Amino acid sequence: MDIRKLGFKTTMISFLVSAALMLSTCMVYAGDNCQLIKITKEKAGGGTSVRITPEEITVPVGTCTVWINFVRDGKVQVSFRENAKQCILSTDAATGFEELKLETGESCYYSDVLPHGKTASLVWTKPGIYKYTLETPKGKDYAGNIIAEGLIEVK
Repeated sequence: MDIRKLGFKTTMISFLVSAALMLSTCMVYAGDNCQLIKITKEKAGGGTSVRITPEEITVPVGTCTVWINFVRDGKVQVSFRENAKQCILSTDAATGFEELKLETGESCYYSDVLPHGKTASLVWTKPGIYKYTLETPKGKDYAGNIIAEGLIEVK
């Protein structure tokens, strides 16, 4: 038996079980209405870039959005910097998000660090337009870099 294949199978089974649990949790809160947002890596112009699909979505109140990281060798965070307070007040059942106080006195709504296969989700309870960024995780000595931007319109 090849140990590498066994490790891959175990990882995939864990991933599928956790994704199913996350989606079933969101569906309980959102009345079976969830929007999956995929984080992927694509080749572009001789290099690679991280991409959010879809970049912009329009959803009804009560919808959950689930971000899932499909980038095998990259960790990311979802951040609502521009409208963090509005986002916090307009969501429920946040899984994998927390409010952070920035040195400037502003707030920011950040997801946990999402390694390959991990998810974070929000259920939208109020209409509005919510801009967010996808960032590399911050380190001790550096701020995270913005690598993609997205928009959610809740009607």
